Amino acid sequence: MTEGGSPENVAEQLSAAYAHASGLLWSEQAVSSALARITALAADVIPESSGSGISLLDSAGQRTTSAATDRLVEAADALQYGLEQGPCLTAWNDHLLIRVDNVARDLRWPQWASRATELGIASVLSAPLVAGGDTLGALKVYSSRPHAYTEVSEDLLRRFAELISILLMQLQTAQSAQQFSDDLKDALQSRELIAFARGILMVREQVDADRAYLRLIELADRRRMPIRAVAAEIVASTARNAEVGHGSP
Repeated sequence: MTEGGSPENVAEQLSAAYAHASGLLWSEQAVSSALARITALAADVIPESSGSGISLLDSAGQRTTSAATDRLVEAADALQYGLEQGPCLTAWNDHLLIRVDNVARDLRWPQWASRATELGIASVLSAPLVAGGDTLGALKVYSSRPHAYTEVSEDLLRRFAELISILLMQLQTAQSAQQFSDDLKDALQSRELIAFARGILMVREQVDADRAYLRLIELADRRRMPIRAVAAEIVASTARNAEVGHGSP
């Protein structure tokens, strides 16, 4: 990996990565592409890094590596998930930046440290990903050299973590807006369907709108079904009878 650059160059690279990610459509593929791009940039910019990765929750609520520069990162992360211990999980759970200067001699996560040392990992730096007040995961870089990271490295990783957190927050906002839109569409469709069924009952039973709506409630209660489902049945049966020329049911 490269030996990093000046703060100005790092800022320019981060800005370019953010601009690229912000221009993507928020599909699953686009999000994966944005995270992969930023992860690779972190490994290149932070000196002495052998690899980088991002840990997030998957759709099933399980911790998973959403982006990784290589299989070494995936293996080191998998050990943490399996053993339920390690620097990235601590950064995630405790909302702290974690630095490990010598994995082989660190006593905080003995099982993970032993296995990670066998993989050739000597130093780790991990930062929490905080969006909207919630910690959603962690960003980490690994090095094969002990004492690879410094306060400068910590500052760089924080910058990358902040960028990823902003993108995740934007994604959450987009998903929430889409869910609200879908819920609103469902509500409007339900209202239109119920109004249509009420109109059918008004004609069929020669009653006013209030009485027709009460009739819908009675049918729903008798059949132990939602009003929307009863309305759908009325509309569907009327449509079928109209097609075969039988008139109203």
